[in-house]
Amino acid sequence: MTGSEARAASSQAKPQPGSATYTYLRCYYRKSPAANQPQTDYVWATDPSSGDYYRVNGYWWSGSFVALKNMFYSDVSQDTLRSVCQQTLAKQGINRPLALFAAANNVMSYNHTIWTLDSASQGNAINRMVVFGDSLSDTQNMYGASQWRLPVASSWYVGRFSNGRVWVEHLADQLKLPFYNWAIGGSAADSHLVVPGLLQQVDSWTQYMQKAPNYRAENTLFTMLIGGNDLLNYGRAVDQVIADQGKALDKIIAAGGRNIVVLTLPDLSRTPSGSAGGKAAQLAQQVKDYNAKLATLVANLQQKHGAALKLKLFDAYGMFNDLLANPAKYQVSNTTQPCLNVAPNASLPYISSQTPRAECTNADAYVFWDNLHPTTHTHVLLGQMVADFLRKQNLNLAAQARRR
Repeated sequence: MTGSEARAASSQAKPQPGSATYTYLRCYYRKSPAANQPQTDYVWATDPSSGDYYRVNGYWWSGSFVALKNMFYSDVSQDTLRSVCQQTLAKQGINRPLALFAAANNVMSYNHTIWTLDSASQGNAINRMVVFGDSLSDTQNMYGASQWRLPVASSWYVGRFSNGRVWVEHLADQLKLPFYNWAIGGSAADSHLVVPGLLQQVDSWTQYMQKAPNYRAENTLFTMLIGGNDLLNYGRAVDQVIADQGKALDKIIAAGGRNIVVLTLPDLSRTPSGSAGGKAAQLAQQVKDYNAKLATLVANLQQKHGAALKLKLFDAYGMFNDLLANPAKYQVSNTTQPCLNVAPNASLPYISSQTPRAECTNADAYVFWDNLHPTTHTHVLLGQMVADFLRKQNLNLAAQARRR
């Protein structure tokens, strides 16, 4: 889209909250097949029939032209949007995987989520995922909030704190569900400085859902993974983290949420960041305390609400311990170093370009991409294991086409 085309689009597709309008579709793709080269680029989607720029019809949550906080609501399914992007890439001779698609009015616009509206006759099956958490689950929220500065896209896969897709994306693929993400890098159980916490994420979700007619929270699978920043970076007490997480779960349940999976924390002391600085033993104990109290919280809420609530606890702690103890079982060989050559005590590693260490010729052989975050290979393992776990939990996950 040229500058003149962007200006024309701007005049035609200004955000109008609740009013029928249209927007355009950005299609991001991975430039290299190499696991240790996460750089991406994007093209504007074109209409498969006319060849013109593809228009997504719907309405905006906010009328602010440059609003960071916004969402586009449309009847167009996520599968259709994905297919349009894939056809656009193929037509342009770009034989690379689709990394991300997003609503944008012009070249100056931020990336915005497109929420596919529900039909009135949607049935009772789970038909989408909503994600809450921190950088382990974030797919573009911190990237957008920092105006595409963090994490820097030359070293991290567009919007993810990894070298590729993260676990919730793999989980969504496994369960054949579209997902909508409120997780944000740097998040804690409650707000810290300017970063929204888990509580604020849940509040934001309830706010956006007020403009989504026919949405039924009981047909959503909610995922929640939080606490790493609280313990590792912010010095928050375990009891406070658990109290805030309990409040967040109460809010989801009060809003109609009935299918929720919560993950325990992995042993943060065994990450490159957590093992440095002389506080590994203290951190390891804090994680154990947190996980034990999280299990109690989940059990108490399940008992309180009975069979109407399906609140499940996945043992990410055990999964990561097994991965680190038996790397060959998971096709990895390096469990202690990050693929990126980042100093353990680096203060602001995510806003400057980092390069893989010389010996990291294949990031898939590494557990960690940077000092704290897993490689996409590790995320694949986690997503697969959570999917296998959920299939055994008597959730209404009937096989269905990805139509939302």
